[in-house]
Amino acid sequence: MSKKNKGINKHDSQIDNRDKTEYAPELTAGDRFFTKGDKKENSNVSVIGYLAILSSIVSLFTYPVTFGIIGIILGIVSIYSGSKTLGYWAVGIGIVTSASSLFFRVALFSYIFSMFY
Repeated sequence: MSKKNKGINKHDSQIDNRDKTEYAPELTAGDRFFTKGDKKENSNVSVIGYLAILSSIVSLFTYPVTFGIIGIILGIVSIYSGSKTLGYWAVGIGIVTSASSLFFRVALFSYIFSMFY
């Protein structure tokens, strides 16, 4: 009698073949997904980001609402263009300076008008 007829299941040989199969190449990504040198930095993107930061910093010293809003708009354009860090900083600084100057003006006007009542 053959080995298969002596009580050994016919699926045992298939299980042994599955155990010997190497699954690692199917579970890992190939090298084509991890290329560091392919990303080229666009100089226009960084210029927009630096202009956004510059206008937000200028808003700290003069015309806070005007330059703050310009910094916010340029920051959003910079974020969508690819220079995310500069864009987020420009938006943050622009919001802080614009909002604080508006609140300061409201507080100052309310203080001035309260002196006359």
